[in-house]
Amino acid sequence: MMKVREAEFQFEVEFSEDGNCQGAGPKRRLFAGQTVSRLLRGVGALIIVVSAASFLFKHWTPGSDLQRYLFLLGFTVILSVGGLFCGLTLKESKGARTLLGLTLAVTPINFAVMAAFLYSQFSWDGPFSRLPDYATWVANSPLMAVVATVCGVALLVPLGHFSFMALGRKYARLLSITFLLGNGTLLLPTRQPGVIAAVFLILVIWLVSAEMRWFGKGMTLRTADGALARGILWIPALIVVGRSCYFYAPSQLFGSVVLVGGGLLSFLLLPQFTMREKWQKACQGCGAVLAGLAWINAAEVGLHGSLIGYRYEILAMFLPLAGVLWFLGKYAIGSGDGYRRLAALIAVAAGVINLVAYPGFTMAVLCLLLAVGVVVAGYLLEQKVVFGGGVLGCLVAIAYQFKMLFSHFSLGGWSSLMVVGVLIIVSASVMERHGRVMKETLMRGHKEFKRWGH
Repeated sequence: MMKVREAEFQFEVEFSEDGNCQGAGPKRRLFAGQTVSRLLRGVGALIIVVSAASFLFKHWTPGSDLQRYLFLLGFTVILSVGGLFCGLTLKESKGARTLLGLTLAVTPINFAVMAAFLYSQFSWDGPFSRLPDYATWVANSPLMAVVATVCGVALLVPLGHFSFMALGRKYARLLSITFLLGNGTLLLPTRQPGVIAAVFLILVIWLVSAEMRWFGKGMTLRTADGALARGILWIPALIVVGRSCYFYAPSQLFGSVVLVGGGLLSFLLLPQFTMREKWQKACQGCGAVLAGLAWINAAEVGLHGSLIGYRYEILAMFLPLAGVLWFLGKYAIGSGDGYRRLAALIAVAAGVINLVAYPGFTMAVLCLLLAVGVVVAGYLLEQKVVFGGGVLGCLVAIAYQFKMLFSHFSLGGWSSLMVVGVLIIVSASVMERHGRVMKETLMRGHKEFKRWGH
């Protein structure tokens, strides 16, 4: 059994051993031949992909929807047979892997058509949306939709596994399972933006986790074939989000979820594809921006008509954003100090702006508490910018209390200043009693502060 299996994939072994050195002869002529063959493969692959994708938009063959789908399914089988012919009969591995890769690329299109059949008979949305005629696929009966889907899945799953065996044999099973799960999400008979957004986010999280845990660490998947196999896994996710954006009116919350998915890709996955730290940090910076925009967009939806009073909207908008940046700093390449500094400054700025926009005793206390928290964080992290931002916030909050005291009497402002005054007198007494020890402590603290990072 093992001998048969090795013989079936002999073209892959031969290619990996021979490389580009196939026989003798003039190098220029060989190079020209390789260039022409590579160009022909690229043009042929492009034509095949465009032709297959047009099934989702145009009915360019006569007959019913089922006949057109069977034509597409048969064409997918022909691609696999062609790849097998090139590999086993012609002993030409490049063309074989190209055709098998195209088989994988066309598979999500087959699943999208099967999904349209199921949606036409088992829609969860009712009259939620009506597609234009050129993009509508209708099954004649529920039985036809189920039979077409079952037969299609039964045929496409082994073809996909066979193709992954050629592109990344060691990880073929994991690749096949991941690919099947991604295509399976296309079959859900719903187009509701909330459901699709949740499915898309789950799919992105799963793909990113699989990349970081398995595929990104596999040496066999770092070749061109491996990169092709890993890239094809993302086609179902692109169809899920592209279908909703093109045919339907996506909600603002849907846009936030898409931004979150893009942020995950940029922050966690893209840095894996370069060894230069500056590019890695640039990718993570873009991911942080996308995550921030996602939160602001979602918060705008959540705060509209919420139970949170308008006086607290600024804090509700920007404090979670500071928390997101602080969390990203934990997983950032390098020290992550930049994310923490920005998070601390946003938190202090939110407290100060909220105090200026909605002055009052409660807002002053909130600003002071935020600033004290930032001071403590800056002290524990030994970062001057964070510590200094917290101190500045404390001074603003205390200065506001004095302003309110002199402008008009307020029991809250008076009591808070009284507490501050008592604390200052007690601090003076402590200094009087332990002055020498405190002086030595301050000197050591000054030296430590100079040692802190920015």
